[in-house]
Amino acid sequence: MTDIDFGRRVLRVGPPSRPLLLVDARSLVICTSIWIAIVVLAVYALCTGSAQITPWEALATLAGRGDDYTTMVVLEWRAPRILMAVLLGACLALSGAIFQNLTGNPLGSPDVIGFQTGSYTGALVVMLLLGGGSAATMVGALTGGVATAFLVFFLSSTRGAVRGVRLIIVGIAVSAMLASVNVWILLTATVEDAIMAGLWGAGNLSGVSWPTFATALFGSALFLVAAAALSRPMRIMQVGMPFATALGQNVRLVQVSAIVIGVGLTALATATVGPISFIALAAPQIARRIVRSDGLALGPTAAVGSMLLLLADVVAQRIHPDSPLPVGIVTVSIGGLYFLWLLLREGKKR
Repeated sequence: MTDIDFGRRVLRVGPPSRPLLLVDARSLVICTSIWIAIVVLAVYALCTGSAQITPWEALATLAGRGDDYTTMVVLEWRAPRILMAVLLGACLALSGAIFQNLTGNPLGSPDVIGFQTGSYTGALVVMLLLGGGSAATMVGALTGGVATAFLVFFLSSTRGAVRGVRLIIVGIAVSAMLASVNVWILLTATVEDAIMAGLWGAGNLSGVSWPTFATALFGSALFLVAAAALSRPMRIMQVGMPFATALGQNVRLVQVSAIVIGVGLTALATATVGPISFIALAAPQIARRIVRSDGLALGPTAAVGSMLLLLADVVAQRIHPDSPLPVGIVTVSIGGLYFLWLLLREGKKR
């Protein structure tokens, strides 16, 4: 039996006495609409660019009936890049949602607090000082992000509690210091290595291959499943720490797990394509506004994040076709204005 109540925006699947699934109908409709838009944008990204390909040629190539040139453009160059943008956009958005929920502040995203800078520092240490490969770089980014996260939380805690504003201020300070360390590491490297690391540090999706995407997909799957499992305990914590404790929830364990998962998602994206700002900051807030929810809204948040990063990458490639921009430059340009507006808005509230 299926019961739909759009007045309460609830979709119930299963017998009335034992419902199998409760879904917010508005979230379901919005998620479906966003993913349809993502598919349309992905088809546009497949077919346009310096090599013009018709939608029918792209579909034929995806079905295995394309010529060598079309197969190279669609399957080897464009398809992995599109899928990577969709995957990492969702990872960054969910990371932002976790930290904004954890801090109770819309500014509490990993790129603002400094966790992304810490991931970049860890990746630079492995790449330029230790000479590690892609797998070692990913481990270094994860280690740097987690270490930065715990340092920021330790410095911003007062009597065992972390206040959102204090966390953000401490995070910005730690991020500034780590940024100077990153500059020092780049200056001590050879010119060739520094140029490559600098391009990577701008956040660049170019050159993504199927093995790179497969590695990112495998690594992100673990964190995405963990984030879904953590959504219910974090919703309970939104009501209040005493209430969550009274229900027998281990609040400290949930907080530590949330930090590790949130930093892991950010570090994965940073280690794969470099630091990409704005997505973790804006996607959770946009998702909450369109679904009119105060909770995590993981489904809409992931969809919005994927849409934003894919759109930014399409703009980065086509705004100047002769010299495509790294996607991180586009997201930073937009994110700076959004961050300024958000700061002014939060200041008026206080």
